[in-house]
Amino acid sequence: MKIILTLSILTVLLSGCAAMSVEQCKTANWLNVGEKDGAAGRESRLDQYYSSCQKANIIPNQSLYEKGYQKGLSYYCRPETIFNEALEGRGDFRVCPLEKRESLRSYYQVANNYYQANSEFNRSQSDLNYYLKELERKDLSVKDRDDYKKRLYDLRLNSSAVQSRYQDAVRNLEGFKAEHGLR
Repeated sequence: MKIILTLSILTVLLSGCAAMSVEQCKTANWLNVGEKDGAAGRESRLDQYYSSCQKANIIPNQSLYEKGYQKGLSYYCRPETIFNEALEGRGDFRVCPLEKRESLRSYYQVANNYYQANSEFNRSQSDLNYYLKELERKDLSVKDRDDYKKRLYDLRLNSSAVQSRYQDAVRNLEGFKAEHGLR
């Protein structure tokens, strides 16, 4: 019984990894599929589609997919798009054609540096608030109380560096936005 249950779970998990269902393979407009992948800033997923569609004995149309993919990348590989995606912790300029990468690199790096510094700052503040609140509990064991005090001490020691990185990232971001006419 355990083996059947394990195999069932494994089948569900592996089917969740498929890039496309058999039904989607049958009705796919490969030009649109490629365009959607490119516009989303994904790496080409054609190999994944070959694997997924093999079950339905369908071979993706490589030339239509590639044509759509390049068209989609033309939407994605714009400075504003790369910048906004990186501000949200997504995307990567390295999916763009080689000839565009160098001009997009700074847009990605400044925005991604801000995203990383902001995430670290927020995580630090959240951790600080969590441990302070936990220390107010009356039912906290001595071991946990000592552990939380140690963590608070470490957070406070590191907080000026975290705050400094965050402030530098904000300054760099605002300067970059002003210099490049970004909102």
